[in-house]
Amino acid sequence: MAPKCRKKNIISGNIGSLSTYHQLETAEAKVVFHWCVEQGLIASGYECPKCRQQTVLTRRSDISDGFNLACHVRGQNGHHIKRSIRAGSWFERNHLPIPTILKFLIYGCVEMKIKFILEQLNISSKTATDWASFCREVCQDILIWRSGKIGGPGIVLEIDESKFGKRKYNRGKRVVGRWVFGGVERRTNNCFFVVVENRTSEVLLSVIEEHILPGTTVMSDCRSSYQCLSDEGFEHLTVNHSMHFVDPDTGAHT
Repeated sequence: MAPKCRKKNIISGNIGSLSTYHQLETAEAKVVFHWCVEQGLIASGYECPKCRQQTVLTRRSDISDGFNLACHVRGQNGHHIKRSIRAGSWFERNHLPIPTILKFLIYGCVEMKIKFILEQLNISSKTATDWASFCREVCQDILIWRSGKIGGPGIVLEIDESKFGKRKYNRGKRVVGRWVFGGVERRTNNCFFVVVENRTSEVLLSVIEEHILPGTTVMSDCRSSYQCLSDEGFEHLTVNHSMHFVDPDTGAHT
């Protein structure tokens, strides 16, 4: 008799692949747990506050995640400590299945329409709105947490500005909103974003000096506001977007 095929207990594909999340949706709970641990999304265990031993993954059929982290000791100093696998992670205090949350994130990253997301994940509009707001708050907190200066000698950093808002009365090209100025390191994706009142040289230069280290190679478009950068301790490369996307002489592009 031929041996029975065992269910595949690994997730193939990387964290940015849609197929990865389709696999997670049908995978066993233990597989989902270990995948999240590998990606640094949840902790593999915790120190028991009673005996200082590491908790272990324990099967639980009465909870949606299928497992929790527990420490069970018998005897005179016996105790039973249990903790959700979501504790301390951003999955905490949410009742959606972890694969559903992950698929919501990847759908948002690839800019799927909200109607498609609601239908695919079978969630309400309110749930989607709440999670979208939560994701924005997390991104904001990370940017604030990593708000130190970036760049430095030998590091290439792109800067640009964009206006966020909507067209007045939903007509024409004029956008009512606020200007956001930002920069991002090419190699690491370290970045900063700042809301600015205007795009004058004085305003943008003060933001640049606050957030970018001297000696950085700064790439920008040809706005006159940036023309003073070479005099302020930065190597400045430009590209004229009205003529080309990549400067033929320096290779600069933003």
